[in-house]
Amino acid sequence: MLDKEKLLSHLHREDDRQLGGYILDQMELVKKRQSEQFTDFLNPHQRDIALNIIKQINDINYLVDGGYKEAERKRIGVFPDFLFPDHIEVPVCVLEIKGNFNFRSVSHGDFLGSLMGLGLKRKKVGDILVLEDRAQIVIAEENKETVLYELKSVHEVPVEVKEIDREDIEIPTRHTKDIQATVPSMRLDAVAGAGFGDSRSKISRDIEQGKVKLNWCPESDPAADVEVNDLISIRHRGRIKVAERRGLSNRGRIKLLLKRYT
Repeated sequence: MLDKEKLLSHLHREDDRQLGGYILDQMELVKKRQSEQFTDFLNPHQRDIALNIIKQINDINYLVDGGYKEAERKRIGVFPDFLFPDHIEVPVCVLEIKGNFNFRSVSHGDFLGSLMGLGLKRKKVGDILVLEDRAQIVIAEENKETVLYELKSVHEVPVEVKEIDREDIEIPTRHTKDIQATVPSMRLDAVAGAGFGDSRSKISRDIEQGKVKLNWCPESDPAADVEVNDLISIRHRGRIKVAERRGLSNRGRIKLLLKRYT
């Protein structure tokens, strides 16, 4: 039996402990059945937690796959180390959703909402790549047929869905806007306020209401520390990255280069 308390002792957030418990449950199934198990799609923060636990267990190997190399959300396959990794295939597939979107602009959220409307859970959906006239969606293999045969429209636009090869994935160009900012400190409310153009008081309320994530992890403390390369996202408003710290201004404020993804 795995010593769950010891393996989870470094996790203090309730969400992180729940994820750690889920990973350990998968590991116990692998040991009991001597066969592979697969997680749901995990973001980078969640994968860090999962892999930290997996690497502590003897006789276990793993694979990570999100449909394409640069994917943000990926599944982890866990299996006994006597199985050859080349013989393990993480069950993900890629679907393309096409429609006449010339007169109805659609977003990442529109495609995700349509999938949720079919009864799919967010954890069964990987990356959603929104292109000019279509979207390519990485999805759990076990949910493929539901989307293929039941998704009829996105944002009231009729659509057609088909499975495509991984080699046909197109990664959309990510547009960024450089923001030169000065902040009094590297607190989350100060940096996020500068990046999203809001006052610290408004951003602080958003943080306390659970609308803000720091490195894919919900953060409710406006005073949380932010570092270079950290990613801050606000629900329905996109994300910013702390690209550079450029010393101090004449008034002693911290000069930052932020990149806002649009």
